[in-house]
Amino acid sequence: MSDTPILSQSEYLGANPVLTWVSRYLAILGGLIMMALAIMVVASILGRLFFQTSVTGDYELVEMGLGISIFCFLPYCHLKKGHVVVDIFTASASPRTLLWLAILSDCLMCFVAAVLTWRLALGGLDAYDYFDYTMILQLPNWIVYAVGCGSFGLLTLNCLDSLLTSLKGLKHG
Repeated sequence: MSDTPILSQSEYLGANPVLTWVSRYLAILGGLIMMALAIMVVASILGRLFFQTSVTGDYELVEMGLGISIFCFLPYCHLKKGHVVVDIFTASASPRTLLWLAILSDCLMCFVAAVLTWRLALGGLDAYDYFDYTMILQLPNWIVYAVGCGSFGLLTLNCLDSLLTSLKGLKHG
């Protein structure tokens, strides 16, 4: 982005401190889950190496855990404006143009997050209704859908908050 933003970094972090707090601690939880998975993978590898046995269901746990972990990172990533941006097109843009691009991206992201929230909710209900479980550990798959639905719901709220903040910048800029 340009060196002269209309909104400061603190304004981009969201006008709603509750959303910011929940997003931050959800991201920390995602990091803790990822660290626990790394420890479990090391334990599984060492178990295979020294004891000819591994952690039962380690692949299932990694699949589910990484999915949950990534879901946990998304709302905070959006608040920090941490998504991938192609600077080549925006490096010479004016602050007003950058603000309009932020508004457009917030609108698109809000729409996508809302649709994914809806679809994850329906997918989770189907997984629950049809008793969808993992093969080895028999863990219910709807749990991942539920975490994803909650995370994308929070992401949708963060997108709305970010959009309102950008619109305030348009009004004052």
